[in-house]
Amino acid sequence: MSQKTTVIKTGYVPRAFQDVLHNELKRFNVLVCHRRFGKTVFSVNELIDKGLRNPTRNPQYAYIAPNYGQAKRVAWDMFKEFTRNIPGVEVNEAELRIDIKLDGTGNRVRFMLLGAENPGSLRGIYLDGCVLDEYAEMDPTIWAQVIRPALADRRGWAIFIGTPKGQNHFYDVLEIAKKNPDDWHHITYKASQTRLVAAPELKAAKAVMAPEEYEQEFECSFAAALIGSYYGKQMEALEEKGRIAEVPHDPHLEVDTYWDLGLSDATAIWFVQQVGQEVRLIDYIEDSGQSLDWYARALKVGDRKDYNYGVHFLPHDAAARSLDTGRSRQETLRKLGLKTIILTKQKIEDGINAARVLLPKCWIDKKKCERGIKALNNYEKKWDAKNKIFSSKPLHNWASNGADAFRYVAQGLKEDSQKFENKTFQSYADTDYNVFDY
Repeated sequence: MSQKTTVIKTGYVPRAFQDVLHNELKRFNVLVCHRRFGKTVFSVNELIDKGLRNPTRNPQYAYIAPNYGQAKRVAWDMFKEFTRNIPGVEVNEAELRIDIKLDGTGNRVRFMLLGAENPGSLRGIYLDGCVLDEYAEMDPTIWAQVIRPALADRRGWAIFIGTPKGQNHFYDVLEIAKKNPDDWHHITYKASQTRLVAAPELKAAKAVMAPEEYEQEFECSFAAALIGSYYGKQMEALEEKGRIAEVPHDPHLEVDTYWDLGLSDATAIWFVQQVGQEVRLIDYIEDSGQSLDWYARALKVGDRKDYNYGVHFLPHDAAARSLDTGRSRQETLRKLGLKTIILTKQKIEDGINAARVLLPKCWIDKKKCERGIKALNNYEKKWDAKNKIFSSKPLHNWASNGADAFRYVAQGLKEDSQKFENKTFQSYADTDYNVFDY
């Protein structure tokens, strides 16, 4: 006796472009879409369809936005709308999660809405499929370090979908897709090609938008400068002059480091050598959830073990004492054997201006400083949605850590060199523990 098939209408009627796209997807996909293409509706329904057809035990899928609040605002109502007619659906409003019991199998399929603001918090999950919506605005480590491993054991799939935002990691993953056609699918949908947005509406938008804004948002241009970027022009000039390249370490010069110390955020460190007016950024570290002794050890790992360290420059708040230990982070680093100097407190605007002046004098190692370069390219002004203008303050996101550390490079080099001549440091406390003995 054949099993009865139940037909469920979710209410989703794909547009022509969406309909074709559903059938063209491969395991990994990069979809560059103009505004109002309908990418979120497409993504939500692709997740639901694949989930309901998955025969493996307890399949699990994720829709990931740049932050948790955005995931809720953009996609949560859509998920509820398109699953409400499905038998066995259970909606968890508190956790933005939908479970659907699969008849006769004892299994359930789970759809989760997640934010990318803290990639480390997503470690350990397994995924059968995933959509990264507006990947250009996410911390790039979320793919390689979190999501790709989560897909491995179940051979899960992924869709990167969004609008360009300069040549950042979304551009990089598009280039990967182009070079690997067996496993990757890529396509770009420009408004001038799809005609999903009426011509009069595009004309009206073009009249009020800056050319680079229009090219980015509606014509999917990666060449357009990142709107609101603090250092976009300076970084572009360095690239054109070949100053973002291999920058070898000179063993005859001291290496100074400049730290942005995070508590809940990541800690970022630039490694700098100076020859006259030439500033060489030879290395970069960034990580989160690590102790200070971990970073002290990292200074002596790999090529860094051969660096002749000078001074380690810390932000002003490194002098604040912890209520738990009664000790400042500067004191902790000194106990770990590092010569440290606290930089004076400076206005962010002044630091940004100093960084803009410094960048043309820099050489940056393309490989060792890859993460730091991405941070400088993507450091941007915060958009004031109420007044429809860019704020004078920077947007605090994944790029802030490396950019803040570079501000301290500019500040440390700019401050009166006399201040650091004949510099003296507190005596190190006697201890039997040497962080470099391992």
